[in-house]
Amino acid sequence: MLTHKSLLEAYVHAKDKGSPGLIHDIFAPNTMLTIAVCDDGISFPPLVVGSEGIAQTLVTDFGRQFSQCRTYYLADVPAGASTQIDHLPWLVIMRDKVQAKLRIGRGSYRWSFVPEGEGWRISEMHIRIDRMDSLPDRAGGLVTTLQSFLPYPWLRPAALDEALAPLARCNPAFGFVTEFLSEKFERPEQGVFAPA
Repeated sequence: MLTHKSLLEAYVHAKDKGSPGLIHDIFAPNTMLTIAVCDDGISFPPLVVGSEGIAQTLVTDFGRQFSQCRTYYLADVPAGASTQIDHLPWLVIMRDKVQAKLRIGRGSYRWSFVPEGEGWRISEMHIRIDRMDSLPDRAGGLVTTLQSFLPYPWLRPAALDEALAPLARCNPAFGFVTEFLSEKFERPEQGVFAPA
């Protein structure tokens, strides 16, 4: 049975590990994806319609440029059966293969779900990209180091701060991570789940 938790975990697995076929299992065929980019450091089409287009955009095309990707949900593991998640903050740490750089970004997701059998499928998805930084990382050491401190894919804000704040204080090379501590993420008025 596909739950909210298993759908969200399958999505990051598909994107981060380059498994486009998995997208068809978790998204309804006519799913609408919208993307709002608030940073010049990365670009995506503003609208993608259908699971085939989503697989192409967020997995195949994405994987051509980025590797060692880990997308973290800044929240407790979801529970419940609402038809919507209004605001789910995310953090991404990955390697730009083309430019040999670390890419670290933050933003939020909004998800809508439709019942299917005894489970759910994703019917709408909105990605907001608030910030996407790029730092030289020719050997990939920055990516590996940062990822080694963080549980994946569910990352409580307190755990993020406990891992990154001391790193920023102790090593000037990691000072950039202060822009990715939990206080920098937008906070919704209500909890993660909207009323059903």
